[in-house]
Amino acid sequence: MLFVKSAKILSLGMVFTPFAGCAIGTGLVYGALLRSVSYWPDMEDVLFAYSSLAFAFIETFALLLFAVAGVIIFL
Repeated sequence: MLFVKSAKILSLGMVFTPFAGCAIGTGLVYGALLRSVSYWPDMEDVLFAYSSLAFAFIETFALLLFAVAGVIIFL
């Protein structure tokens, strides 16, 4: 039983590691938004829509990680 518990803890650590990638991806998306708006201020609405879509995809990945973590804990 102790082996199963330790395996769950290690697998949770591996599941939560990609959250750093989600944070980096969010920073890159909004950094690119600021840069592109400074180059093309006329396209601000379109660029914000695209960056919001990219942010939604990144956060969907993060929520999927939470779901995987829940499956690991409760199974």
